[in-house]
Amino acid sequence: MVKNYFKIAWRNLIKNKVSSLINIGGLAVGIAVAILIGLWIWDELSFNKYHENYDRIAQVMQHQNFNGDIHTDKAIPIRLCTELRNTYGNDFKHLVLSSWTNPHTLSFNGKIFSRRGNFMEPDAPKMLKLKMIKGSGAGLKDPSSILLSQSAAQAVFNDTDPVSKIIKFDSVSLKVTGVYEDLPNNSTFNNLSFIAPWELYATLEENKNAKEDWGANSYQLFAEIADHIDMAVLSVKIKDIKLNGSGEDGARLKPIIFLQPMSRWNLYSEFKNGINTGGKIQYVWLFGTIGVFV
Repeated sequence: MVKNYFKIAWRNLIKNKVSSLINIGGLAVGIAVAILIGLWIWDELSFNKYHENYDRIAQVMQHQNFNGDIHTDKAIPIRLCTELRNTYGNDFKHLVLSSWTNPHTLSFNGKIFSRRGNFMEPDAPKMLKLKMIKGSGAGLKDPSSILLSQSAAQAVFNDTDPVSKIIKFDSVSLKVTGVYEDLPNNSTFNNLSFIAPWELYATLEENKNAKEDWGANSYQLFAEIADHIDMAVLSVKIKDIKLNGSGEDGARLKPIIFLQPMSRWNLYSEFKNGINTGGKIQYVWLFGTIGVFV
């Protein structure tokens, strides 16, 4: 019986070749498009979930009032981190100052490479739950050390064990103290080919006088919230810390400090007049709707 069904179907396909080709081709294309859209949406919704504690990680950001317009920025002063540690230290598991992700030169035995990475404080590997392949993330406590991603270590050293090797980082000699697994493309830190010590960054001429300057909004600050703390409550709790400490600039700019959860970095990154208005989430809804219709 089933065999007869296949015979009849085959005869109909042969008899109506053009319409069969259009129908089958259209169905195949539709299924392929729907699958691709579904995979893209899944990738966006799982953004940053590589970091095991991503629901406890936040970026410390600020709203500032410029002539009636509220601007939202990731850039903060170093002094803010100091005050958070001193005043609300028990509410945070980790506070990590960071530079911006920029290219730097790595060289070893005459080979020169340009790779992007950050200067970060020593708790960065713990906060981001980096998977160490060789060595230890604790090496960042030494200002003459550096951590490399697996791909960066492979490019520089080939198959040689890089731990304890000395490389040239721009014009400074640093010792490789650890190698971590490359972060996936759907992580905010996917371009983190190296992590250099914050203490080295702090000694650069342009950063020497920034520690006490509330107006030096040139740095990033990431935080992991303590297990017993509600992030939304803590965000409200710390909102006036810069306003109360920055004197005339605080009175003029009326800064509001807040925590932007890692779970919202990718899809809810846009702010308008101090209000989080969305971001890539609108494209997730758009392509999801298109996928359903297809």
